Amino acid sequence: MLPPLIHEQFVANETTVTMRTILPSDAGMEQGFMARLSLRSRHYRFLSGLKALTPDMLTRFINVNYPAEMALIATVQTAAGEQEIAVARYAQWSTPGAVEFAIVVADEWQRRGIGRRLLERSFGIARADGHEAIEGLVLRENTGMLGLITELGFTRHRSEDDASVVRVRLELQPTNH
Repeated sequence: MLPPLIHEQFVANETTVTMRTILPSDAGMEQGFMARLSLRSRHYRFLSGLKALTPDMLTRFINVNYPAEMALIATVQTAAGEQEIAVARYAQWSTPGAVEFAIVVADEWQRRGIGRRLLERSFGIARADGHEAIEGLVLRENTGMLGLITELGFTRHRSEDDASVVRVRLELQPTNH
């Protein structure tokens, strides 16, 4: 099943940002976005020092298996064309009824509300598709993300496997149609 085609605009620090569904044609833009991230941002996103997406990862990231997965990107227009500045996604998780979320925002675009907008929109899609919860792993040192997810209503739990990681969970209330 094809994912819903989301295409919305909002303003972040006087710049028009487009939030939309990632598409297979975004491969080059996605790879370029990941390459421009700082080592710190890649470490926070992948819990490792991943330098670049492997071809398999790139294929998986741009070909969303909806409704088990969803990915939204934020882009801006530059002199060179459309440029990706953030991506939020969710995918099936090992816990029944839950999906795992991930997000990364380009370093120069952080703390402008873009990540929050992407997460809130993707969580709304997950809720509408019947997913019961959003879960994830966040590095304990990633205080910005821990603060945001606390504001969004996530509960935090100690990871039994790794003291440097916090397990987080958000219960999704069903939408009333």
